[in-house]
Amino acid sequence: MIQQKKAIVLGGTNPHIELIKQLQKRNYYVILVDYLENPPAKKYADVHIQESTMDQETVLKIAAENKVDLVISACVDQANITACYVAEKLGLTKPYTYDLAHKITNKGYMKKIMVKEGIPTTKYVYLEQNQNIENLELRYPVIVKPADACAASGVKKANDIKELSVYFEEAKNVSRTKSVIVEEFFTGIEVSAYCFVENGSARVVMISQRMSVIEGEKKVLKCYATVTPPNISKKAYEKIEVVADKIAKAFGLDNTALHVQFLINGDDIDVIEFAPRVGGGISYYTILQKTGFDIIGATIDSYEEKKVKLYLSDDGCFYSVNLIYGLPGIFDHLTGVDELINEGVIEGVFYHKTKGMEIGSDRASAGRVAAFLVKGITKEEMYKKIKTAIDRIDVIDIDGNCIMRKDLFLGNLDETSAIQ
Repeated sequence: MIQQKKAIVLGGTNPHIELIKQLQKRNYYVILVDYLENPPAKKYADVHIQESTMDQETVLKIAAENKVDLVISACVDQANITACYVAEKLGLTKPYTYDLAHKITNKGYMKKIMVKEGIPTTKYVYLEQNQNIENLELRYPVIVKPADACAASGVKKANDIKELSVYFEEAKNVSRTKSVIVEEFFTGIEVSAYCFVENGSARVVMISQRMSVIEGEKKVLKCYATVTPPNISKKAYEKIEVVADKIAKAFGLDNTALHVQFLINGDDIDVIEFAPRVGGGISYYTILQKTGFDIIGATIDSYEEKKVKLYLSDDGCFYSVNLIYGLPGIFDHLTGVDELINEGVIEGVFYHKTKGMEIGSDRASAGRVAAFLVKGITKEEMYKKIKTAIDRIDVIDIDGNCIMRKDLFLGNLDETSAIQ
């Protein structure tokens, strides 16, 4: 009888449901570590330990006590650091060194190397805790972000020094190192390039256009949809491929997923940031449907230090991931999704919240309840399906109230193509 291996999965996010399933198919007993009581991936793991994925010493202790063979996180930046730290301490396989994982999650270091290597990125200033924010020699408006936080946490657009002062303090409080990036605002189309680095060269697997709004008194940046393929020029596509490869070579990446965010203005491109991991949300599923490439399986191979052979196709269809936001409350369930799946209107629904979890509004992730994927042979078919889904889906709270944000949806790509 083959002895069962053990793996720790760091983070109970929705994409990690697929990660857990694939690990179990590979004969792993899966221990999920997540600080939440009931994260989406909990019921799929063999056991759930309620601890923070960012607590390196606690995760190290859990790994040592359980004599695990693998510590992995597919799409959470800070958890990747912990995974590599524990792997090095215990002599386990990993996709890259702890030192590299730690450095790359600091946007100041990232920007510094990109500028040095001639990788196009916006003009910026890296600020530590007690530095003066006046006379930064940047053109307003500017984007303020923590140097080492996940996703859009603490990211704000400041139009003047007064707003900058407020958002600088907010970003500093989110940052673990109390460091902040302030960069010039670049108007354009935001895209995510999902890549894989094979034999030291980055290959673009899929590119999606991100649709976002900045709203509310706290000016929260919310992505509400993605569209694949994006509405960009052929020249911009070509530049993305070149720049993604330059990033892989500049940072010494190989045999790993690589997620790069760009801003596109005509044929001009600028890198927002990147991470050597799978993209968040349900990008892994969209990639599988459109190209046939299993980027979650490839990530497991990467963590096991097995060479990945990239294989790609293109079904020629249009895809849109649509995020479902709710008004503040306690989530109970969604209505309408099963019927829409059975009718072929949506390809699937993926939950960010489980029953009993709080829906907030102070940051984008707090308000996200779920996401659904739509596929169309044409753009027109895709938009029609989105409208049908938005009309029929609802978010129900524990008191039976309908609390879905029906104002955030993709109606027409040409009307919502640029971040303002």
